[in-house]
Amino acid sequence: MDVAEVTTFLAKTTPFDQLATAELANLGANINVYYCQQGETIQLSSERLMIVRTGIFALYSDQQTLLTKLEEGDFYGYQLLLTGLSDNDNLVCEEDGLVYWLNADAFHQLRYQYKNIDIFFQRLFGRRLHQYKEQQQNSRFTLKVSDIVQARKIAIDGGQSVQQAATLMTEKRVSSLLVEQNEQLIGIITDRDLRSRVLAAGLAANTEVSQVMTAKPHVIDKHAYLFEAVQLMSRHNIHHLPVLDNQQSYSMITATDIIRSQQDHPVYLIGEIHRQTSVDGLEHCSSQISSLALTLGKQQVPAHEAGHIITTITDALTQRLIALAQLELGPAPCVFSWLAFGSQGRMDQSLNADQDNALLLEKEPAGEIAEYFAALADFVCQGLARCGITLCPGNIMASNSALRLSLKGWSGQFGKWVNSPTPDALLKASIFFDLRIIEGSRGLFNALQQDILARTQDNALFLYHLAQTALQRSAPLSFLRNFILEHDGKQKKGLDLKKRGISLITDIVRVYALAAGISEINTRQRLVQLAASGVMDSKDTQNLSDAFDVLAQLRWDKHQHDLAQGHDVSNLLDPNVLSGLQRHQLKDSLTVINDAQSSLKQRFCRDL
Repeated sequence: MDVAEVTTFLAKTTPFDQLATAELANLGANINVYYCQQGETIQLSSERLMIVRTGIFALYSDQQTLLTKLEEGDFYGYQLLLTGLSDNDNLVCEEDGLVYWLNADAFHQLRYQYKNIDIFFQRLFGRRLHQYKEQQQNSRFTLKVSDIVQARKIAIDGGQSVQQAATLMTEKRVSSLLVEQNEQLIGIITDRDLRSRVLAAGLAANTEVSQVMTAKPHVIDKHAYLFEAVQLMSRHNIHHLPVLDNQQSYSMITATDIIRSQQDHPVYLIGEIHRQTSVDGLEHCSSQISSLALTLGKQQVPAHEAGHIITTITDALTQRLIALAQLELGPAPCVFSWLAFGSQGRMDQSLNADQDNALLLEKEPAGEIAEYFAALADFVCQGLARCGITLCPGNIMASNSALRLSLKGWSGQFGKWVNSPTPDALLKASIFFDLRIIEGSRGLFNALQQDILARTQDNALFLYHLAQTALQRSAPLSFLRNFILEHDGKQKKGLDLKKRGISLITDIVRVYALAAGISEINTRQRLVQLAASGVMDSKDTQNLSDAFDVLAQLRWDKHQHDLAQGHDVSNLLDPNVLSGLQRHQLKDSLTVINDAQSSLKQRFCRDL
């Protein structure tokens, strides 16, 4: 091996181009050269860094999906060196070439000696994680509607006849049609409609489609998760669901499409929930959540997507319990909206979340109305508790009469919090500003949400106190960037990833969102909208989003470990169990929180 040639190449390759000549020579002496032939699979078992000198190498995942291609100056093997964990990847030589192998000791010495080189490989690993994230989007837990339906718009005008509709369905070999007027979706018609609403009713063949169609059908966006389509179809007992793209008709998804593609999908638990006829049945369904969570973990579903799935299951349980309550109690005496706050509202629920809910009523809760909704709330809250979603220790539940209010009552309550804010009141009330409708009247809910946003947007006094509330706790990181551990009351020490991490980001982002009048309540989506609107710097929102994902993933991994070990699920993490890379990411995330709190204070907490 010609060490001079190796050194010359390294001197032109980032990050080694930062080294002095003598250091490059020393590095070159620790490198071995290997010739690879086309079609050869590269052995990746050893802890060493691979540097591509010439040739092309294709990297495949364990599912044989092409992740990337490595060419001159690219690296492989740094994941194993940084974390001690290896992938089941396959690296195949596509074009004859040379590779340099740098042994582990020399690699680690470089990292410890040169901070810039360490940062380079840490960031390279971060991009690799993103690569895997994109590849995992096709896992059966994160399929989107667009993954199983193609752009196939088969539509008929509402003024055409049912005979023309039957002819078109026969020609296209479909069981349903989109019905449009002026290229806008107005309904759907199915083969069942032709049987039950036309033939069985004795209508003529020239009957207009608009007279027998299902008007204003439920719809779903093509970018929605497939399990959301399952949720919608199961909840409303429908078998055909129009798919939209930018509010325009795109395709139709059917129950058959879903079954064909996802027969073994555990999120069919949602469908089972909506078919239950008793609380006992729902309790049995909910007993499968832990095994589902473990399966999600094995499939490497990212934390934020797992949170979305878990929340959707809680939504389904809530909706079914409301339906069962009404079967027992009779129809509601007035229009209502069942609201969720906190993590369920934000759709980032964890496995150990408790209940945070309330009722919004069309009329004042008095007399029979008060009695009815007290009984309904008790039925639902106790049912959720039986299903493993524990009662809220702070009594933030619809079973609390103070949280069963009319629109006027809720508007007045939010008015007190906004117009006469005190630190103590807002500390308890901030959770209420992350609200989402689970069941009932969306119009009633929208009226309340618009009222809240109108009160909070650009309200300096309110935002001052809300920001002060968000600053009451800080990230557990000392001045010297050491972790500050706390006891959990059970002789265990660690970092509370929720209270001293995730919740701090949620609190910060909530202030900016309410200040800007943003109706979105999911933290990650709030950050996207804050960046798009220019309310926050895009770099700051990206840093907060990355920190949120790191903390959520660490908590999700911790919960997975607790479940697998048969322990109670806990948010308390001992940093000593983490790899060096994970500790580095955790410290960076906590630093991001501290910086964001400083910016929040500077922006909202100046003297009024």
